[in-house]
Amino acid sequence: MSDGARAGAERGDSRADWRTPLVPAPPTGAAPGRATRHEPPPADPWSLLQRTQRHLAACTDEGAVARELAAALSAAGAGTALVLAAPDRDGTCAVLAATGPGAPAPGTLLREAPAATAVVPLTHPAATEDGPRLLAEPAQAARPLVGALAGAATLALARVAEARARHGVEQDLTATRALLGGARSLGGLGSWELQPDGRVRLDETMREMLGLPAGTAALDADTWSETIHADDRGPLTVPGRESATYPFRVTTAGGEVRTLLGWSDASAGHDPAHDPAHDPARGPMRGMALDLSDDDAHTRELVRLAHSDSLTGLPNRTLLDARLAEALQQAGPARAVVLVLLDLDNFKLVNDSLGHQAGDALLRRVAERLRAAAPAGSTLARLGGDEFVLCLPGVDRPDFAQVLAHDLVRRLRAPHQLPGLPEPLVCTASAGVAVAAGGSAEDLLRSADMALYRAKAAGRDRCALYDLAMREDARTRHDSERRLRRALRDGGLRLVWQPIVDLRDRHLVAAECLVRLQDPVEGLFGPATFVDTAEDTGLIVDVDSWVLDAALDQLQEWRSAGTDLQVSVNVSGRTLEHPAFSHRLAHSVQRNSGAGSHLLAEVTERTLIDLSAPTRASLHELRSAGVRVGLDDFGTGYSSLAYLQRFPLSFLKIDRSFVTPLGTSRRADAVVEALIALAHAHGMLVTAEGVETELQAQRLLQMGCDRAQGWLFGRPVAAADLFGAQP
Repeated sequence: MSDGARAGAERGDSRADWRTPLVPAPPTGAAPGRATRHEPPPADPWSLLQRTQRHLAACTDEGAVARELAAALSAAGAGTALVLAAPDRDGTCAVLAATGPGAPAPGTLLREAPAATAVVPLTHPAATEDGPRLLAEPAQAARPLVGALAGAATLALARVAEARARHGVEQDLTATRALLGGARSLGGLGSWELQPDGRVRLDETMREMLGLPAGTAALDADTWSETIHADDRGPLTVPGRESATYPFRVTTAGGEVRTLLGWSDASAGHDPAHDPAHDPARGPMRGMALDLSDDDAHTRELVRLAHSDSLTGLPNRTLLDARLAEALQQAGPARAVVLVLLDLDNFKLVNDSLGHQAGDALLRRVAERLRAAAPAGSTLARLGGDEFVLCLPGVDRPDFAQVLAHDLVRRLRAPHQLPGLPEPLVCTASAGVAVAAGGSAEDLLRSADMALYRAKAAGRDRCALYDLAMREDARTRHDSERRLRRALRDGGLRLVWQPIVDLRDRHLVAAECLVRLQDPVEGLFGPATFVDTAEDTGLIVDVDSWVLDAALDQLQEWRSAGTDLQVSVNVSGRTLEHPAFSHRLAHSVQRNSGAGSHLLAEVTERTLIDLSAPTRASLHELRSAGVRVGLDDFGTGYSSLAYLQRFPLSFLKIDRSFVTPLGTSRRADAVVEALIALAHAHGMLVTAEGVETELQAQRLLQMGCDRAQGWLFGRPVAAADLFGAQP
């Protein structure tokens, strides 16, 4: 080592070069961070390892670990050993500890690491680049012991890092608690804690807010509940509620009513890492409160805004949740809770046609009528939009729920005279009713919502009572949606084909493709099990698109084989309304050049009734591509000559319900004959569905029907079996 380098090493701040020969460093005394050793070096490796492990366990910082390891390596005969800190940005390493001939002094800065082959690294197990590391050149025989010593030092280093981190967290927590305590004291915040046994612990500030005598550290559940205003108890008396900020009123021990601004959380103080299965409803609930009573006007407005709907003045969702939770907590077989969920029918039409001012006026009139009809002790709230809820606790006759709901629906059926409208406005409502003797507010609201959905589906302007069948229907719809999404994702849809014949010679002229769902777990499902779900969820667009592509591919294959056959596909009204459908259709038809003229698209009567601009555009796109558009299941919906003329159709299919009684009823024969004549008068081809007997086929032929399909001519089969399906 040069004179300058040696002088720098003795000062602890030189930048020595590994390529410069090193001279022995002066011996160092005991260092802080570990116990002073008085033991002579052990004679055997096992004893040396045990002694080193004991000394490492007493180390409290990385420097002490490094010095202990360097001493152990020296005793193990490792030769020159260095324990270095992590390198700086310029690659310089500081010597933490060193031993052996020519070892630099601790604190020496090194520019380069040696190009040694026998190097034992010592690194932090969780962060390789952050901890000290060991560079050593042990003798061949000592390498196993050196490795064991390095491993022991690695574990010690991890314990030191963990202890430092824990100490830092404890310091931060102590500081945070001090700051929080100061903030609570400065802001006049009181705190409370609702225990699982119902007792409520109070701090001194909270006790003073309630006017309780000195020394009152806790209240029982009943006393705590009676102290709080009946409308405000839910967030403070029902465990398990989510974090919330709200005003609430209390009556002090002296009879004074005061308003406090409160915050509570069932998970406050809970550590998910230590208790991931924590149930908020069974644990303590903590909260704080601030006295707002000095500003009476501000307080009254704050309470009103927190608990009321600004348009109708009715309680809002926050107050409803509080009262509903409290009612369910006190419910039992003889004290059931009735929930009536009301929704105005076609309210959107009022806003769209008469304006939002008229809609708001209607909502206020509805609120007035419902308020007049609400029984004593009930809570009438507006959830938002045109949804209202009536909650009635303590009911001993569950059958009263339907009577109440029918009365509410009847009252709303009467016309409303609104300002600025020349005539009274009629807007009916539908109601879903649910009754519970316990459970959660969420479950009760979900049950009422299912019943409301049933009332709407049944025609509106009526009420429906929740029962177990509704829950089963909901489960069935959920399972159906799950299967359908999986089929669309994993290629689980299949096509089958049913023959369509010319009635004059019974020759095969077309085939209707019908979709099936092949689930890998539950087997094969027909369209009745998933088409309604597809319509409700909007997945019908994906289903129809898949069917169209698959049908065109099959059509192209048949045409390539010389088979001149038409293919009929069903297209949903929701699919026709989708803005991307027409573009996808054009692309599919172009990909199968010339296939459009052999494609028959079947639409429903409802599609033509609700002929929106996107639907009309999609139908024109179909015709532009050469596709023939026809009406499916004619006679089952809203059959009318007027809408038959709204869009040029190529064919009409008579529903099987008209075909089945043919030959057995003169009235049935007359109806079908009239339908055929009507279609021919509009230039449409006629196909009869559901033909199962020869008598039906003969009567249709005599009436002039063009085509027929049904089990008489063949059941739905795979494409490969279609031409052998006819009898």
